[in-house]
Amino acid sequence: MHKQRGMTLIGWALVLGIIAFFATVVMRVLPMYQEYYGVLQIMDGMEIEITNNKLTKRQVMTLLEKRFDTGYIFSVKKDNIELLRGKNNVHVSKIVIDYEVRKPFMAQIDLVGHFHTEVDVEDKRK
Repeated sequence: MHKQRGMTLIGWALVLGIIAFFATVVMRVLPMYQEYYGVLQIMDGMEIEITNNKLTKRQVMTLLEKRFDTGYIFSVKKDNIELLRGKNNVHVSKIVIDYEVRKPFMAQIDLVGHFHTEVDVEDKRK
């Protein structure tokens, strides 16, 4: 009598199902994080821009909108951006971006990513 080796058809179906599940999760989550790292790069550039120039809230918002547009950042809206000024100062000293990305996954299940980043340049001007 010969012993059977290898996986059965049901075993292969289970393995392929698990691989497909994780591949679907990665395909949904990866764009969220790519966009977030784009936001981080833009924030690094804004930190340099704000440190070198004294910018008002309107100027900073305009620069952010332009950079988000050219960087294909679609999840960050105006409501997600908070611009703060220093004490007795007209110029922006801190940018806070706090946003949430919701991507459909399966049926009524969504994958949710919550991202928060901030740039504080008040201490660097002194």
